[in-house]
This record gives sequence, C-alpha cells and structure tokens, in this order.
Amino acid sequence: MAPLPEQFEPWLNRLEGFSNARVLSITPVDGGASNITCKVDLLGGSAPAVCLRMQRERGIFEPYDVVREGRVIRALAATGVPVPRLIASEPGGTALGAPFIVLEWVDAPHMGIAASPSFSAFTRAVVEIHRVDWQSNGMGFLGVPESPRAGILRELDIIAKRMPAFGCEKHPLLVAALERLRATAPDSGRLALCQGDINIFNYLFLGEEVVAVVDWEQARISDPRSDIGQLVSLSHLKGAPFGPAEAQPFVQAYGVAAGRSVTGMAYFRARWLFELGVIYHGWLRFNDSQPWYEWDHLADLLERSLAELA
Repeated sequence: MAPLPEQFEPWLNRLEGFSNARVLSITPVDGGASNITCKVDLLGGSAPAVCLRMQRERGIFEPYDVVREGRVIRALAATGVPVPRLIASEPGGTALGAPFIVLEWVDAPHMGIAASPSFSAFTRAVVEIHRVDWQSNGMGFLGVPESPRAGILRELDIIAKRMPAFGCEKHPLLVAALERLRATAPDSGRLALCQGDINIFNYLFLGEEVVAVVDWEQARISDPRSDIGQLVSLSHLKGAPFGPAEAQPFVQAYGVAAGRSVTGMAYFRARWLFELGVIYHGWLRFNDSQPWYEWDHLADLLERSLAELA
C-alpha cells in the first residue's frame, strides 16, 4: 500500500525546502481505516520526516477525499485546534497512483498508548473543535446544512449510501434503525464544526497535553452532539454499562468543559450505534478479520437505544 521511495522523491524535490531531500524509507502507520498514512524518513530536507497521507479507494468511510481533508487542516491552522502543518497537496494520481497530501510529522503517540494522557485535555480539545468559528475560517466548503436537523439527515444519507456496497442494505435491524432515526431526527441543536471521528486514536499526546488532532476526512458542519454520541457508543461496546445517555462520563465531562449541560443524547447514541452496525458489515467486506466488537453485542445495544426514541 505504501509507494516506493523512488516514486515519491522526485515529487517531493519540487517543494520548497525539500529540493535536496532524499527519501530513506516510507513506512505505513499501523491501524485505522482512514486514508492511508505513512511516515517518510528523509535525509537532507527541511525536516527529518514528513507524513504522507494517500487517498484510500475503498473502505468503511467511503467515499474518501484526501484533498478535502487537507483543506480542513489548512483552515484549522488559524484556530486553537492543534493540527499538523499542511505542507502540500496533490489532487492527481500520476505521481503515486492516488491523490495525497503531505503533512508535518508529529512525533507523538496517540491517546491509546501515550504514557500519561489527560482525559480532561482530550475533552477540552473536542470542545475546542466545536467552538471553531468555521464561517470566519472559510470552512463553508464542507457544505452548510439549512439546520442542525438537516445536517443530521445528511449524515444518515451518507451512511445509507454505503449499505449496498457493504451488503447490508436489507438487514432488518439496520433498515428499521435508519427509518426510526430519520423519523425522529431532532429539531433542536446548533451547527458546529464536527471532526466526525473523535476516537482517542486521533488525539496525539506529549505528557498530559494534546499536541495534534489528526484524521479529518469525515469533518462536517453538523450538530456537535453527533461527535459526542460516537464516544458514548464506543464506550458501551467496550463494556460501559448502558444507562441514561446524559449520565455517561464523557457527556458529563464535555458539559463541564463546555460550560453547559448536554441534552438529547439518546438520539445520538442510537445514531452512532447504527453507523457502527453498518461499519461492522463494511469491515467484513474489506478486511480478512472480524471487527473488534461483536455483532450480537452491537445489535443488543442498538435495539435498546432505538427503543428510547419516540
């Protein structure tokens, strides 16, 4: 999946600060289902390494658009959200066979393996994303829904479009969930920048502080409770007891950091359990392994969460 050094080096040499750089190695970064990420070790450039992020053709978050992701990262550079510096973007496939972006390499572990990550720092980083003035920072290219409800329905449409390719478009539980979620999408809420994937593997730590937030391919303008619902759903799949959505630890911590309580989370928990159900089938389609969570567990949680929706 990684290109050869001799393929990438001529393209890199055209960039300012990298004309004399030699590509020593290109190593894929393990894990994830995002655009393909590689560490490129260099000799003689303006940095000892860069991050090469290549567009994936198929996968659980399709369609992929790495150039769009690069535009998000460039826009965020002017905000309080820590992101890697975008060095260059290549929309064509001539050089490496697919579009790609080149980013600053941030030498820091993600929250899942960092030595002393702070849950409070992680929560504050998510709040900061949702506080970004996306209008002033030119992020309207992400598409601005007419209302928070319209943003939620657009998210559901994107997920639904993946279902035929994943072979689950007729699955009774997922079809019923999609119908219920469309019918009960809330009218309340606000529009904010959402990362679209706030799992802990996308937050890089040095000490107790977040030094970079990565993986912006699913960024969108929508209801920020959608981001929060992802972490709630993942926590249940990892063993957290099922109870009132607003009482879940991350929802409570987010409310404290944001300075206001979060309501209506039962819907967004169900919305994310639905997406994780679709992802389960996509994972089976594109990988030679089972997802890390069990279908029976997911189905039970989804049924329980749907029952909460009027």
